[in-house]
Amino acid sequence: MRQLIRFADYAGMAASSLCLVHCLAMPLVLAAFPLLGLGGEHHALHDLLLAGVTVPVLLALIPGYLAHRDKGPLMLGSAGLALFLLAVLVAGPTWGQAAETALAVASSVLLLMAHRRNHVFCRRCPAS
Repeated sequence: MRQLIRFADYAGMAASSLCLVHCLAMPLVLAAFPLLGLGGEHHALHDLLLAGVTVPVLLALIPGYLAHRDKGPLMLGSAGLALFLLAVLVAGPTWGQAAETALAVASSVLLLMAHRRNHVFCRRCPAS
């Protein structure tokens, strides 16, 4: 179980980092799309990021909490996941790209903090 939590924390940190880069770089990339004759849709990437962010939260932070009983990573991760879902599913379609980007960047930071904190606490746990 400890290896699964460690792997899921690393996967979560990678997915959150990818999301952060995507959110910060995408406005620049989208601005270049018309010059390249491409459309500006990237919903498939959002679906992949949703899975890439959600699965590690479930596989790392919940078992991590059960192992070390510190609510911090679980609370940060839950807030980050909720903010990410709000950004992609509500803010983007309702308020536009700028609102989605702002919320998604904040959620990525929360998720990175949650996975890092969970990783540190799980390393301190005695071997099962």
